Amino acid sequence: MTKADMNKQPSEVASMFDGVAAHYDVTNDILSAGNAVLWRIATVKAIKAGPGEKVLDIAAGTGTSSAAIAKGGATVTALDFSAGMVEVGRKRQPHLEFIVGDAEQLPFDDDEFDAVTISFGLRNVNRPKVALAEMYRVLKPGGDS
Repeated sequence: MTKADMNKQPSEVASMFDGVAAHYDVTNDILSAGNAVLWRIATVKAIKAGPGEKVLDIAAGTGTSSAAIAKGGATVTALDFSAGMVEVGRKRQPHLEFIVGDAEQLPFDDDEFDAVTISFGLRNVNRPKVALAEMYRVLKPGGDS
């Protein structure tokens, strides 16, 4: 598979991202005409996560946004369903926790995170309503999503 289609077969989408992981960040910057950086800044400002807070970044890819969120002092968990992206992320962002996982079946307890974010990845989720319910489940009452 060379691109994600509307059927969104998880194994095929993950495989596609595994294949582009090493060059994903540069490609994303080019394809977004540099706007990815601006979107990342806006996300960090919206979350306002600081020391003592736990943030879950879903579809984190190589952890570029996760690292930006962590600069505020929060503990960030980067989750992605592409093992290739997680492998690259662990090398580039060794200070972050990376987990291979599925947004539709988050491997966390209820009410565990102060904030949950997903940037571009929601478009690649097979069942968005299920993923959103999972995000709500792991989000502490009153948390940011």
